[in-house]
Amino acid sequence: MTRPLAPLPGALATTIALCAAAPLAIPAGAVPITLQSLIVCLAGALAGGAGVAGVLAWLALAALGLPVLAGMNGGLLAMGGYSAGFIIGLPLAARVTTRWQTGWRWQRTLWLMLAAHGLLLALGTAGVGLRGGDVAGLLVLLPGAVVKAVAATLTLKSVSRRAT
Repeated sequence: MTRPLAPLPGALATTIALCAAAPLAIPAGAVPITLQSLIVCLAGALAGGAGVAGVLAWLALAALGLPVLAGMNGGLLAMGGYSAGFIIGLPLAARVTTRWQTGWRWQRTLWLMLAAHGLLLALGTAGVGLRGGDVAGLLVLLPGAVVKAVAATLTLKSVSRRAT
């Protein structure tokens, strides 16, 4: 299937967008609210496997210590904290959204985006719980996950309209 973004530009755009989103974090308890889940969902849908590769490249930059994670953090210690489950889930969520196809009805796209965000929340909650964090405090992330799934759906609907 042809993707709206070619492989190399798709991977680069994903990595750049994730790095650019690093300073945009709202403190919300154990983990911040970020735009990164929206970016990875769009990356998988628009660039396919290249979007997943872009997410992995961004995580490699973070592992090297560059301040590309939420709140301008980087390094293995930052990746292993309460956000570890979310970080593990980001490339998986991007992979889930590679199933999206232009021409899908908005309802099907929304369910896919909700599933990707649900996967992130499940893995993130498990990570926080395993580290003894406040799992109930993560409820604050639910409305944002729904809003980001809707935003991804609207974006993909617009892309789909232009592609036809």
